Amino acid sequence: MKSLFFASFLFLLAEYSFAQELINYTITSDSQVNTLEGDLEAIGNVVIKSNSGNFEAYSDKLSFDKDDKSLKLIGNVYVKNLESEGIAIEETSGDQLAIFTDTGIFEFKSQNKNIVKTKIKF
Repeated sequence: MKSLFFASFLFLLAEYSFAQELINYTITSDSQVNTLEGDLEAIGNVVIKSNSGNFEAYSDKLSFDKDDKSLKLIGNVYVKNLESEGIAIEETSGDQLAIFTDTGIFEFKSQNKNIVKTKIKF
């Protein structure tokens, strides 16, 4: 019965380029909606993996705003192997992550007195 339950989930795959370097990512989730303007929202069991490296991210929800040039991961965010401006983050977790795709700058936030935990290499 469990295999039938899991088989009934439809995971949608999409490839998008979020950075100027045109790195491709595969986004897997329970549901996804994109607009004619190029925005994307993925909801439920969101997994993002880079096709050219070992970057991985997990969250409850993802939203990509093309005009704002931001990728937001919301809820139970866990990230592995994020590199930006010469800093290599092995793993980090928190409640919300915003990545500004035009600069590569990221901002991790936590809510409800939770903490942001990061393993980093310089």
